[in-house]
This record gives sequence, C-alpha cells and structure tokens, in this order.
Amino acid sequence: MSSTGYNAIPFYLHAELLPNIRHITLYVSIPASIPAEQAHPQISLSSSRKAVTVSVSVPGTSDDVTDTLKLPARVVEASRRVLAAGTDAPNNGRVEHGMREYSFRMQVESEDDGLSRPSQVECLDGFVPWTARDMGPRTRVRCRGCPSVFLEPSLSLSPSEVEKGRDLAGWVWKDLPSGNWAEMMDFWHCHKPDTHPSDRDTNDAEKQTDVKGYGAANQVFASEGTVLVDVATFLVAQADCRGLRKAELEKTDGDSKPEPETIVCENCSALIGVEDTVSQGWRLFKTNISASKRDPDNPNGMVWETQSVETVVAAQLLELIERESARRFVVHCGQKDGLLLWVFNPDLRYSNSSPNHSIAARQGMKVFFQSVDDVDAVLHPAHGKISSLSLEELRLPSGVFLAMTKALLGSNSMLPGSGRIFREWQVGILNRYDRAK
Repeated sequence: MSSTGYNAIPFYLHAELLPNIRHITLYVSIPASIPAEQAHPQISLSSSRKAVTVSVSVPGTSDDVTDTLKLPARVVEASRRVLAAGTDAPNNGRVEHGMREYSFRMQVESEDDGLSRPSQVECLDGFVPWTARDMGPRTRVRCRGCPSVFLEPSLSLSPSEVEKGRDLAGWVWKDLPSGNWAEMMDFWHCHKPDTHPSDRDTNDAEKQTDVKGYGAANQVFASEGTVLVDVATFLVAQADCRGLRKAELEKTDGDSKPEPETIVCENCSALIGVEDTVSQGWRLFKTNISASKRDPDNPNGMVWETQSVETVVAAQLLELIERESARRFVVHCGQKDGLLLWVFNPDLRYSNSSPNHSIAARQGMKVFFQSVDDVDAVLHPAHGKISSLSLEELRLPSGVFLAMTKALLGSNSMLPGSGRIFREWQVGILNRYDRAK
C-alpha cells in the first residue's frame, strides 16, 4: 500500500518470481472508483533494476502518490520498455474486487545471484526455525505471553554439580532425526550387504541393532539436562521445568481416544505444550514460547526471540513434503471441521506493499486452501467413495490452527484480485523461515 497519501488513494503493489521461466510478474492495483484515464500509473525501474517506483495522480489535484517496491530478483534492462508500454496494453487495467489491476511480466537477469543459490527445500533444516545450532548452553526459555521463565540452564544440574562449578555446562541441545528415521534404518538393516559369517547369527544382528539404536523398536526418551529439538517442539524432561503444570483437555466425544495432557504456564495458564508419554517427557510448542539470545547491540545483554506461527507451520508442511512426498494436507485442531491445503509452490519469492509487509522481498509458500466441514470424512471416506492416497494429516494446537487460518485469510486479501481464487480454492501465502537472512 502506498506510504504517501494513503487516505487519498490507496494502491497496492505485488511481485512474484517465477523461477522456472525466469520471469517476475508485477501487479499494480488502483481503486476502480478512479477513472481509468486518471488512474494511469507511471512506473520506473531503479538503476540497479531491483526495485520499481509507481506514481499515481490524485484526482482533482496536481499531487502524485508514490510507492516503491523491491523486486525478488534483478530484471533485465529491457524491462524498462515493458513498464513504459504496459499500461497501454489492451488487456491491462481490468477490474477485480473493486480494484483496477495492471500486470507486467519482466525477464530476470541471467546472472542474478538470488536464483543461483540452492532451494531452501533442499537444504537440511534450512526452513526450520530454532534448531539445536541456534541454541546455546545458557539459552533460557519462557512463556510467550508472560515473563515466567521455566527453562533455566542451572536447573539442568544437581545442587552438588552446581557447587563444583559445573553450572557453566548448561543445556545440551540435540536435533532429532527425521520422523521416518527408524523405518528407514530398519529397511537398511534388512537389506544391507552380507556380513562376515560370524556376524550372520540372527540373535547377534538383533543385539547389534539394539546397541546401535537404529531399530524401529527403539524410542527417543527425554533426559535431564538435554533438550531434543524437532521441527515444531522442544522435548524436555519434566524434572528440568519450573513454573509449568498439567491441565487435562476437555473431552468433546466420549468415544474418542484419550487426549494427551496439556502443559500450561502456572503464571498465566497459557498453553505451552503437551505430555509425551512415549518419550517420557514434555513437548513444548515453539509457537508458544520465547527463547533468549545474545543482544547484537550489547555483547553482555540478552533479548527474547519468538517465532511466528506461520513459519513454524510452514516448516511442518515442508518437512512432510520432504518425508512423504505429499502436497495436499488436512489440517485441523481435533475438531470436526478444518482446512484442506494444497501446497502449490513450496518455494515462492515475492514482494508486497501491504501495511504488514516491508518493501523487501520475502520467501514463502503459495497455498491453495478451502474449508472442510468433516475432517474424518475426508481422511477416512466411506466405502465406495474415492480416497486420496497422497493426502496427509497435520494436527495443530487450537490456537496455532486459528492463527494459521487468520494468516492465510490475511494473505489472500493482500493478493491481487485476479490471484485470490483458483477454481474452488482460495489462494494464500505462508511465510517461511529463511536461514540465509
């Protein structure tokens, strides 16, 4: 949205990179109430060819409203002619959702560094916020909604160890492997090359599997002093936590399977995580907590950092895409209704001038979504009905599900009118975590 003269004439700029055809599509949306002959935008390309500036005349005055948008990549010099002649094209200036929309397609510079970097989908943990390497021995964790700290480094050690000066050791952070690691290691063990005759005994093989810890029967267990990190949670030992308590979930269906006990903040009763009985620990949701990190402006100081809901959910979806090779998901929070998501483009680079965005380019994923009235009917269709083999389920905490839905609806309203609907789907964008920043 324009930053100058907003009350007089709000207009929107949106740009998306299409890497496969090496083009950027720029959209300029102006209120349809302004006559077409007066709404004629003047568009100029910066000297670096990485940004555009758009000016629109305010009706009844001699003033111009101006806004600038950084492009997701550098475009070629010929784009200046495209922008100069684009508003005069016969098909430009169509009206969508009360806005007159102009679109321009510009070719991307062949030597642009942004296109040469590897996709974050292919980089291990590149899309996951708060991995073990982001944390340190002295990292503290607290409630996102209040200042109550429940993971302190000194709490990971016994009083005798603290007295011996071992409190400097602090936490040990470890990344958990992929969700299907045990299955893959079992597959490898069953199909590995022949071993030495003395090692072929079945009992010896089973013992070897148990010792090395890669059998599917082996489980990951929480241990004191260690924080195990996966895509969306921290797995910690109950003994390491302070200021948290259990609170049972309310049962909505007497025939439903038992729900795990929830973990809430003692100070403000906010949901923090759930009990993991299999791993014998507590899983703390990354979306519901804050973590301390060093203040870049003060080497001796600390600041509290949070992660947005959409980046954590996007990371979960990307991990499922990697692991299960699926693009369609039923997302819900345990209720009857939910959302059906189709991840159309998992690695989208875009720019937008709406109020909640900076003018800089961002990385996200384009998602098609629609409401589902009966989640179980979609996941488990009745006999005789078509079922989708490529459909995965993602269950989220209720607060996270509502925040993700709000983010999708908000991104839909920021898109150009022509890009908000695709057949029976609504179109939205979930922002991704970008480790390269």
